[in-house]
Amino acid sequence: MAKKHRKGPPRYSRKPQAKPAQAAGMRQSAVPQSGGAGAAADVVGAARPSRTLSLTPLAPIIVRSGRPFDGWTGVDPARFPPPSTLAGCLRTAWARAQGVGFPLAPDAESAAASAARLTGLALAGPLLLRGSTVLLPKPADALYFGHGRQARCVRAEPRPFDTGCGADLPEGLLPVQLSRPVEGKPGPGPSWWAWQDWLDFRRGEEGEVTHAELQQRGWSPPAGDRRTHVAIDRDRQAAVEGRLFQTEGLEFASDPSDAAAGTFGDEPLRLLARCAEPLGAALVTLGGERRLAAMTPEPESAWPQPPDGWFEDIVRAGGLSLTLVTPAVFAAGYLPGWLDADRAPPDSVFDATSPPRPRLHLRAATVDRWQPHSGWDLARQQPRPTRKLVPAGATYWFALAGDAEPEALRGLWLASVCDDEQDRRDGFGLALPAPWTPVADSN
Repeated sequence: MAKKHRKGPPRYSRKPQAKPAQAAGMRQSAVPQSGGAGAAADVVGAARPSRTLSLTPLAPIIVRSGRPFDGWTGVDPARFPPPSTLAGCLRTAWARAQGVGFPLAPDAESAAASAARLTGLALAGPLLLRGSTVLLPKPADALYFGHGRQARCVRAEPRPFDTGCGADLPEGLLPVQLSRPVEGKPGPGPSWWAWQDWLDFRRGEEGEVTHAELQQRGWSPPAGDRRTHVAIDRDRQAAVEGRLFQTEGLEFASDPSDAAAGTFGDEPLRLLARCAEPLGAALVTLGGERRLAAMTPEPESAWPQPPDGWFEDIVRAGGLSLTLVTPAVFAAGYLPGWLDADRAPPDSVFDATSPPRPRLHLRAATVDRWQPHSGWDLARQQPRPTRKLVPAGATYWFALAGDAEPEALRGLWLASVCDDEQDRRDGFGLALPAPWTPVADSN
């Protein structure tokens, strides 16, 4: 049996050299092959900056967890880029476009002013984009069971305990239980869902999404792209004998095996983001080792929009679920710190012209294992402290306390619900609300 070789590195092509009369204002750059009409549209729209952007990685993206990188620690597994990685990428691109430098020394005052200007640029993302379809992380209340043709996706939902049962949950929280009895062990399934599948699941109709459809339209990260490197002596600019190390990157290129299975393998995966300031097409560095990505302006319609009547449905239901689509940082661990006050999200997620904020009463939550996160503080030139992130997909169920206006809920759409203002500007904690009918507590 022939050995199955790993697919080769992604291919690149260069834009053809334009004629002198056509080359004014154009810059030659490397872009990935797309093989479709979208490439021509991107080139035409490249001169139009936009607040909605896509990034096509041109090589596997390296994102570390913040563990010390020395001879004793193993290689970090491939990770999806967190919001802070995207924020650093887009802020650097904006600074270069505006001619803003990075004066770190010796003028400390200028360095602080530049850092404040950069960190004040608000961003949102990253989400995933394949063609024109947005992909979101799998909700934590969706569980996979079985394998092959027996595979199925089962909903978990807040429900009071049966008589005689109990748990040490925090006061007032309902347990999250499977909607129906299931035999067997948890099985595999896609980590990212297509936008329409996510909406159908949130509408709550039983059997609205099958495992086969989720698998066909969704995406799961492939095995990490592991590469071996040689340590370089800075003084001699030569290899250090016996010092090898490895890195593992996340591959976004299309997988031919997916194309054969009819799972959109021929369509490239891109990161989707929003920026407070419009940006134009450019080559940017993303993640570790300054790996390149092609940044392309997208139409505003590429950013997910709420379906018609979505917030009216929430008001009629009397409650809502909030599902994180980017990891969040909360002061109280898995619980938002703003619950200690009036159980309403921060003011920043609501428009100043909207009606008074609705009061929310937390009824249940389902959260996967926390994720470690760190980084490098460019202004202070030192590592950032490690923090625990609530992973994307975590879902919180709230009952609406009192009357609420649909327009007052609109500000929650893909807004950050983190406690800290800087975390909100960095894109952590983006959440999507959905209708949910509260259940009565049997106690």
